Amino acid sequence: MNTFIIGPCSLENYELSHTVLKTVYPYLKDKDFYFKGSFDKANRTSITGKRGPGLEEGLEIFKQLKKDYPGLKVTTDVHETAQVEKLADTIDLIQIPAFLCRQTDLLVESARHFNKVNIKKGQWMNPQNMAKGTDKLKNTNPDCEVWLTERGTAFGYSQFIVDFSSVDFFKEHFDKVVMDCTHSAQLPKPNGRMSGNPTLAARYFQAADIFGYTGIFCEAHPTPSLSYSDADSVLPLEKMVELLSE
Repeated sequence: MNTFIIGPCSLENYELSHTVLKTVYPYLKDKDFYFKGSFDKANRTSITGKRGPGLEEGLEIFKQLKKDYPGLKVTTDVHETAQVEKLADTIDLIQIPAFLCRQTDLLVESARHFNKVNIKKGQWMNPQNMAKGTDKLKNTNPDCEVWLTERGTAFGYSQFIVDFSSVDFFKEHFDKVVMDCTHSAQLPKPNGRMSGNPTLAARYFQAADIFGYTGIFCEAHPTPSLSYSDADSVLPLEKMVELLSE
């Protein structure tokens, strides 16, 4: 396992993003590392939830980070077809959110502009149906690498379960199979908002290699309680350093 997608949930601002990057970079500079951050958290539970810096400012943050760390690869998620082409000159790996994993127009447009597309597995999707999505990208761009990121499967209304037995099936159909440690450990709160289990997320991080995943996706924040989103799910930055050191 050599691929790591690491960063904050939301880019928030340059200072936060740079803090996370400079902390993890020494451990990942010789790996297949992609710095991750969302310019827009477009599927927040609440209309009042913080969404991030937006597309234009987000691109400027990514560009500055790439200047700070020559050769740095970056990834972010996209929500609308009109955003895809604007991201193509800066972003190295485009991510399709789980809620949009079957949106044909978004998948096709992403394959037109990117040679690497990472699809988050929908929480309601079985492995066989997820594998069908590769056709939409490969038929559009035969050179496109199609990645699959596991982020758990809904078990009833209140829990996500990771089916480790599906890894080998996914590896037959996708170019890389990545374990999303933090989102797979989410738990809905009674008020309808999302909580999480960072302890379980850390264990997923440690177990991913054992089960044959080719990559890790994990979010971290220097002060999780202040994170714009997923405050209960993201790992404390010092815990991320501990896991990377191992």
